[in-house]
Amino acid sequence: MATSSIFHNVILREPEEIEAFIRAAEASEAAPYIKPEGAPTYKVTTDPNEIRRLWELRRQSREAKR
Repeated sequence: MATSSIFHNVILREPEEIEAFIRAAEASEAAPYIKPEGAPTYKVTTDPNEIRRLWELRRQSREAKR
């Protein structure tokens, strides 16, 4: 889903544009983004029960601050 939307509005007509795009894509693949040391990590969850539990914790935390 995400990759299809990335290229949705990309229109390359000239050979130079196409070659520059390919070079940029290859350079990006050769040197991927490296997370800085000490950067926070996040866990992604799709479990509905876990999401409900987290929202309940958030609600309780906000109520405690009042």
